[in-house]
Amino acid sequence: MSNLESWIIEQGFKGSTVGALLSGFAERLAGEGIPLLRAYMALPTVNPTFRVYNHVWTRMSGILVEGVSHERNDGAFEVSPFGYMLRTGLKEQHWRLDDSEAQPFAVFDDVRRGGGTDYLARLISFENATAPDLRGIAVSFSSDRMGGFLPDEVARIDAVLPLLGLAAYRITLLNLAVDMLDTYVGLSAGRRVLSGEIRRGSGTTLTAALLFADLRGFTALADMAGMDLIARLDQHLEAMVEPVTEQGGEVLKFMGDGVLAAFPITAERTREEACASAIRAAQSALERNAAVNRLRDRETSLDLDIALHCGDVFYGNIGAAGRLDFTVIGPAVNEASRMEALCQSLGCSVIMSESVASVSPVPVEPLGHHRLRGIAAKRELFTLCFSGARASRP
Repeated sequence: MSNLESWIIEQGFKGSTVGALLSGFAERLAGEGIPLLRAYMALPTVNPTFRVYNHVWTRMSGILVEGVSHERNDGAFEVSPFGYMLRTGLKEQHWRLDDSEAQPFAVFDDVRRGGGTDYLARLISFENATAPDLRGIAVSFSSDRMGGFLPDEVARIDAVLPLLGLAAYRITLLNLAVDMLDTYVGLSAGRRVLSGEIRRGSGTTLTAALLFADLRGFTALADMAGMDLIARLDQHLEAMVEPVTEQGGEVLKFMGDGVLAAFPITAERTREEACASAIRAAQSALERNAAVNRLRDRETSLDLDIALHCGDVFYGNIGAAGRLDFTVIGPAVNEASRMEALCQSLGCSVIMSESVASVSPVPVEPLGHHRLRGIAAKRELFTLCFSGARASRP
């Protein structure tokens, strides 16, 4: 077994990015004396944002990774060498680029302008792939030698491609697991699950500033067509989520037309900093939600109500033996929910508890003491002193 094969196997066990895999593979091929100018690998993925990742290595520039979004539909793949190969059922193709004839694919002109003389294309199938979209990968290699690759060089590349495909598949599955957990349970929760925190009841108690946001009047839109309703909701949820992420918080749960987010208090972030981040996120969410309403000025306006609270919560696995949810529970969560329910009656878009108001970096206005449903003692509540905080007064 050569050094190249050993390295690929090691990457199959330890590698974490396909870009590093392709880059290292190309550099080691070149180190064996193969005149490699360019290497390319396309990997389909199961990702809410991207449907495929393109990886391009060149001798001059190194590795470049591009994600192709689901919305992008410029027909580029259909008129590419790999689109042609899939339509015709070909797994292997070898095109010479150093003649004067017109090339059938635009990418050939790009490669030839860079000095390429050869284009070796291969499709590697993943039989019985775990995810239907992960059916295989496309790879290509280009040389800049006059006359292109020699037969023994092509044979060398083909001999190690199965190992390369297996390593790429393993890395892709790992990244798929990370992407899915980040998307559906959140960044911090996803990492905890992957690290083995999977038993029911496992978790930790943490102190955090909580942001509970909910759209007022959303149920009135129930008669909208399903896809239109989802599109409208997505716009408003994005207006809530982006500020949370920008301020270093994490969305813990989507609850219909609402969001629960946390800004944990840690050794690196004090209570004052966590609460300030939550307040800035609330202000920005109100502004962005108002912008969504302006874009849809011919439709029913949806006001945003936000509650801010700070306290201890349990963060971990909750549920039945065969169906768990990684989420946050505790009295602080309940209080935040009850506070949000008072926004309309108090004429405020933002309500905060004394635990947040006492460390607020911006002026606050007292709203008096109020009883929260299910909580015995009255709580002193506050709102922010800016125009948006009073925008939803009935």
